[in-house]
Amino acid sequence: MRTIWVYSNIALWTLIFGLGSFFTILLTGKKKYFRFFANIWGKTLSLIFNINLVIEGEENLEKNKNYIFAANHCSFIDIPLLCVACKRYLVFVAKSELKKIPIFKSILDRAGFVFVDRQNNDNAVNSMNILINDISSEPRSVGIFPEGTRSRDGVLKKFKKGAAVMAINTHIPVIPVYISGSYEWSKKSFFDLTRSTIKFQFSEPIDSKNFSYEQRQSFTDLIRSKVEGMKK
Repeated sequence: MRTIWVYSNIALWTLIFGLGSFFTILLTGKKKYFRFFANIWGKTLSLIFNINLVIEGEENLEKNKNYIFAANHCSFIDIPLLCVACKRYLVFVAKSELKKIPIFKSILDRAGFVFVDRQNNDNAVNSMNILINDISSEPRSVGIFPEGTRSRDGVLKKFKKGAAVMAINTHIPVIPVYISGSYEWSKKSFFDLTRSTIKFQFSEPIDSKNFSYEQRQSFTDLIRSKVEGMKK
């Protein structure tokens, strides 16, 4: 019952604010306005789901600088809350399955997201290259969940190399992010009305200019170790 309630709310408010951003960007031609709607989206869901958002490490983020935020991932709520926590124009690397929902594909395309087919490496590389080129013309931050999918047990999984490769190709620094509390929130019962606390911890940035493409695995391992090191 709770799952239906959660996903119904997520779908409804994603559609409402997604359409708002779609038409605003369509009329102005400026993708950066997605930030405004994404921020309200995240705050609205926090209110509905009675979530207390805690942010640590904000001092590691320069106000007008873009980053690649590489975070662990346990529930869908990680996405809207990261939009609030990072306080930036942020887009995500989205799974290709979302392209099957026409309205959401249009909204995410307009906002500057990229769809990646995790089962097709050539397609994934091409999609990432498209985003890299688009970033050069309209700068933005990018959210990536290097585990590739949500952790079903809350345990940190092996990281894929996408975040490291994008950082190396764009020279955008990486901010490792540890999200705690979202797994516990996702497992709450329908009748549990207590307030949930979900914490976002931002590590110091990793300068991608210090790594070559041949070092992408060691870069990936470093990102993961930074994320794991923030667990308390």
